[in-house]
This record gives sequence, C-alpha cells and structure tokens, in this order.
Amino acid sequence: MKRLIYLTNWLYLFSLALWVSGMFLLGILVEIIVRTSLSGDPALASQVMNKVMDIFNVKIIYTCLVLMGLSVAIRFFADRKSVRGFSEPRVTRWRYTKQIVFIVMAFIALYIGDYLRPEMHSLDKLKKAQPHEMRLQKQFDGYHSLLVRLYSVNMILGLVLFHIHGKEMTRFRDDDSAPDLAQDR
Repeated sequence: MKRLIYLTNWLYLFSLALWVSGMFLLGILVEIIVRTSLSGDPALASQVMNKVMDIFNVKIIYTCLVLMGLSVAIRFFADRKSVRGFSEPRVTRWRYTKQIVFIVMAFIALYIGDYLRPEMHSLDKLKKAQPHEMRLQKQFDGYHSLLVRLYSVNMILGLVLFHIHGKEMTRFRDDDSAPDLAQDR
C-alpha cells in the first residue's frame, strides 16, 4: 500500500504540473505566438487556437482530473482506514483544504470544457458568418474574457495546491526516532 500511495502522489504532482504549466503555456505563450505569426490571417489563427485549446481543455485536463481524483481518493481511504500507519499530513487550518481546492479547480475545468468551449465555438462560427455583427463580437469578447479569468483562477488554485503539497512534503517528524543526518558526518 505504501508504494501505491507513493505512486499516486507522483501521479498527482505530475498531473498538477501538466495542468498548471499547460494553462500557462497555452494561455500566454501559444496564444501570443499564434496571434503574431498568423496576424495576416485571423481566421487561421482562430482555427489553430481552437484546435489546440480543444485538445488541452478536453483530453489533457480531463486525464489530469481523473489521475488527480484517483490519487485523492486513494489517499483519503488510506487515511480513513489507517493503512500501515499512513496519516494524511495536515498543514492547513482546515482538514480538507487541498481537496476543496481541487474540487473547485475541477468544476471550473468542467465548466470551461463542457459549456464555455462549445459556446465559444458556436459563437465563433456565427461571428465568421456575419462579420459585421458587432453584438456577436461583443458577446464573444465577453466569453473570452471570462475564459481568461477562469484560467487565471485555476492557475492560482493550482499554485496553491503546489504550495500545500510542498508544505506537506517538508514536514518534519516530531519524534526522535528518525536519525539525525548531521550526527553521521
């Protein structure tokens, strides 16, 4: 069971790193590169960004959600059943802060992937069919700014999870059973 907890902990951190770094890279770097490289053809730039964001928002983030959720569940049940002395380290004021932050991130990601992304695609098609309709452009810009804000919130929450996880990993034992490395020198 100890190795399973180590493995799920590794998968949790790997998935979180992939999720947060992907949001950073796509939201900042890829968008800037696509917009500047394809500034002469905005329709192609929009198509490229839509394809990249579809793959990331659905396939990659949902895979990360499953892996992180599985890890959280295994650690929760291991803590509840006190499997071989495992006890989830608590470094925050409230017991389930890390799980609540993860659930909020998951709901935001599901909202982006299942609702906001398809709405933006349909609105983008309408906007391309009627390029002079300013109402559609304003509505699309509103959805885009909401997407940027939700991505920013998820990036901040992901960094909060890294902070909590880092504090858990650097906890020192209270007992003196651990050998002191300074004495070995």
